[in-house]
Amino acid sequence: MQKTPYYKGGLKAIVTVGNILRNLSEQQKFLSDQVSPILQQAETNNDGSLNKEDFKKINRYYGLAVPAILGEAFCILHGRKMTNRERWAATAQGAMTGLFDDFFDKDFLTNEAVKSLMNNPDADNNKRSNENLFNRFYSIALQHADEPLLIRNSLEKVFDAQVKSKSQTNGKLSTGSLQSITFEKGGLSLLFYRSAFSPLLTSTEETLFYELGAAMQLCNDIFDVYKDREAGIQTMITDTRHISPVRDLLHQKIAYCRKGQFSKEYPPIHFQRFFDYLSVSIFNRAMICLDQLEANEHSTGNQFNVHAYSRAQLICDMDTMKNKLRSAFRSF
Repeated sequence: MQKTPYYKGGLKAIVTVGNILRNLSEQQKFLSDQVSPILQQAETNNDGSLNKEDFKKINRYYGLAVPAILGEAFCILHGRKMTNRERWAATAQGAMTGLFDDFFDKDFLTNEAVKSLMNNPDADNNKRSNENLFNRFYSIALQHADEPLLIRNSLEKVFDAQVKSKSQTNGKLSTGSLQSITFEKGGLSLLFYRSAFSPLLTSTEETLFYELGAAMQLCNDIFDVYKDREAGIQTMITDTRHISPVRDLLHQKIAYCRKGQFSKEYPPIHFQRFFDYLSVSIFNRAMICLDQLEANEHSTGNQFNVHAYSRAQLICDMDTMKNKLRSAFRSF
């Protein structure tokens, strides 16, 4: 099994990890101080359409990671600090994410119903608690964005990509179609999060973030392979017979984004720190998960069979000290 080597840039890795931990802590405090009252009100008025997992996604996943990982990375690239308005908008975008996904995956709302919510974020039409909370955060994102129309337009594109992704539940997509849907969903999602930040995108940066978002969606599918198997969702990971091509594809995507046409747009130190930040927080972790999945492949006659493995074999525990250190010191 060929694994990605580790690198000797120990000090650089320690600094990057320190920055990530500091930014996560700052965002956790923001959630506790500023967002908690909104969630408490939603919980008090809950009609049963919100559950513990919804609040967990906001406090521990999307509402935490979108500003602290993606938002901070955007700012690192431009060599500046995140503004309070950007933090509010990015936090609201993150809080919307899990609720938005559930409209399709759990609540099975019609496309028209979801579109109505998107088009009328301030309307109160006897909506359910989860819909009201989504609209509350959507309104906050729009109120705090320098260019609210960009957020609206970006969310429209994410909606279109989400509708296309419904076809992943029938298990009959070709490899090409599956890859196209995966990359489009990820690329447009990252551009949605970027729409809350200044400066305005250049055409070059739009391409950069679309490609990075595509790579991040592939990472997300790597992390979620067990959940997707159980839900019967076809992804590039549940479909593959070998892990090596998935690893190669992820490497190719990241290498393409590191190439000169993008790096020339920014001071070299900002561009390097930007990729270090994303690598430690996202891409390195995905590679560690691929190591585990590839070990499974070797246990089943050198063919990956997602249905042959236990939950423990498919879920990579990134909270162990060993995997945390591997993530910090891994290199492409």
